[in-house]
Amino acid sequence: MPSVNTIIPLIGGKYYHIYNRGINKSQIFFKQENYSYFLLLWKKYLSDNVNVLAYCLIPNHFHFLIKLNEKISIQDGENRIEITDEIMIGKNVSEAFRRLFIAYSQAVNIQENRTGSLFQRNFKRIEIEDDNHLKYLFFYIHYNPEHHRLISDFKDYRFSSYKAYITNQSTKIAKHFGLEIFDGKNNFLDYHKYQHEEKEFLTLE
Repeated sequence: MPSVNTIIPLIGGKYYHIYNRGINKSQIFFKQENYSYFLLLWKKYLSDNVNVLAYCLIPNHFHFLIKLNEKISIQDGENRIEITDEIMIGKNVSEAFRRLFIAYSQAVNIQENRTGSLFQRNFKRIEIEDDNHLKYLFFYIHYNPEHHRLISDFKDYRFSSYKAYITNQSTKIAKHFGLEIFDGKNNFLDYHKYQHEEKEFLTLE
């Protein structure tokens, strides 16, 4: 598995753990509406090109577990064109991430009367190829707010994808992919009942 310090390219059709934090570990979400705005920007820039399987936003960092689409549609002048080349898909998704972070940073800098970078340079990305690692990341991401002692039970945390899996409400989360990975909702819920150790997996945020 590549080092977390290695900037690996995004590739169409692959699974990735995407995460980053504030520069010098500083805060990136200051108000409740900041979380909502970040998710709104995610929807604007990325929802057509990636499937979000899990996410969590906490005050100084975020986590996303995603699967890039195998084909995407982009605007080319007055026309929309389809891209199926996996390298080009990855480059377009990377650019969409860059635009999201810039848009969010600009808004927060105005709100907080600050200047300069908000996020650490180069968002982290790890390609996930092992099914056990993929399952573990669902738990790891959802458990994150409890791990950081923001809440006593991660299942009640507002800004994560966990509740999307246990309700029938409309959501942008790709629940079908997530539940297929666990072979159904009951197995998904059972997996989240217990504390899982990282074992051979990398320690992240």
